[in-house]
Amino acid sequence: MKRRPFSALIALAAGCVLSGPLTVVAQAGYPDKTVRIVVPYPPGGATDLSARLLAGEMGKLLGQSVIVENKPGVAGVIGTDLVAKSPADGYTLVFGGAGNLTLRPIMDPKLSYKVDKDLQAISHVVTYDHLLVVRNGLPARNVQEFVQLAKDRKLSYGSSGSGGPQHLAMELFKSMTRTDMTHVPYKGESPAMLDLVGERVDAAIVSTAVAAQLVKGGKVRAIAAANPYRSRMFPELPTIAEAGVPGYEVEIYGGLLAPAHTPTPVIEKLQRAVVAAMKAPALQQQFTEAGLIPIGGTAADFTRLLKKEREKWEPIIKASGATLE
Repeated sequence: MKRRPFSALIALAAGCVLSGPLTVVAQAGYPDKTVRIVVPYPPGGATDLSARLLAGEMGKLLGQSVIVENKPGVAGVIGTDLVAKSPADGYTLVFGGAGNLTLRPIMDPKLSYKVDKDLQAISHVVTYDHLLVVRNGLPARNVQEFVQLAKDRKLSYGSSGSGGPQHLAMELFKSMTRTDMTHVPYKGESPAMLDLVGERVDAAIVSTAVAAQLVKGGKVRAIAAANPYRSRMFPELPTIAEAGVPGYEVEIYGGLLAPAHTPTPVIEKLQRAVVAAMKAPALQQQFTEAGLIPIGGTAADFTRLLKKEREKWEPIIKASGATLE
């Protein structure tokens, strides 16, 4: 029988060790360096704010710095694709939402990533309050007046980008009210709001986190809440459904994900950190004051939500005829 050289046996044994216990040790020591959360949108929006508020508290719980990097482009596609193709080690995460995780994948079958195959849910972090707002010079002070105006003349609306949640929220509104408005896409919510303040577009559905100070300062006019419930920050506003469009509701989520095949112990540790962070009274207060609804759900809950949202929006998008143009 041919004997293996002693050096070969040592190498084989070392290979077994490296593929087994050391991997477990590496996971047990996670994180031992900075964790990066990629926000696939420009600074200043509700997603960016949510990620930054969460990152500070997560860093304390994990004992390592958690930083936020903005990687905007193509309505969230660039940053999401970057994370989907990153090493599955728990050090590069994405803060995603309805736009890059539900709506864009439905509208673009050739998208460079598949949410259910290339990403792994960690936690449903937040739900965003949204408002229907109009420019001050528009003679519409409620939903019914706005609908009538949209039927009488061609209005325009701004959004955070084609295929994003604000775009689809307005397309749903158009479909349910049988109105037609021109879509003007921007690179984020903040630029859209700047043009609304400047009266270069007529309306928008925008997160309360971005719109609140402009509404309070009299720069734009809020006429309804887009969610199925009234805004916590502006409870005097009716919902769009209450104001004359029965059945209308938009509930837009935000959550944290990792590349697919990230080790289960790492996902579980990140999930525990998010859930604990979102229970911190100070962080809950910061979210609420910004018009954000803190959640902090489990990975399993978030996975179910992603599936449910896709099933909900596929027929709506098909019926509305909305496109990425």
